[in-house]
Amino acid sequence: MHSKIFQITQKRVEKDCYLNEDTLMQGAGSFFDYCGEIDEEERQLHIENLVNGVLPKGMFEFVSKDTIRYLGGADEWKQNFAKAVRLKAEDVIPEKVQEWIGPVYQLEKFLKNPLDTGYWFYLDENGVQSYAEQSYEFLREVCGLEPGTLLYIGGVIDYHF
Repeated sequence: MHSKIFQITQKRVEKDCYLNEDTLMQGAGSFFDYCGEIDEEERQLHIENLVNGVLPKGMFEFVSKDTIRYLGGADEWKQNFAKAVRLKAEDVIPEKVQEWIGPVYQLEKFLKNPLDTGYWFYLDENGVQSYAEQSYEFLREVCGLEPGTLLYIGGVIDYHF
């Protein structure tokens, strides 16, 4: 399957530091089979989908094609996240602990990726980090931002897993 990885930082990323198809560890021992570049039209389509369809509604707005503004909402997101974790944890009972795709797996999956998206996030503005992360790490970073903070979108690449 394919999805996208977004480089999102608090400083504008120079093009030579953009996440690219060679930045991340790929192949054996990695979640990603391979990564690939995408064209500008597909890049913009996925940025728009990220902001308008994937990220929590009302938390972000476009400033320009590569810039989004955090509007606030982290406290509400944290409350909803904690409530959802508790509800999912209630399903973890002794009789279901060993189920293949049971409540333990569902809880683990939710803790890593509360947005339930195939999109991953690369938070390094220098382009030297060798890994991307699922949505929890991005949202954890967002929770430390002040409303009005600008975030810049650098490289956006395709990945296969």
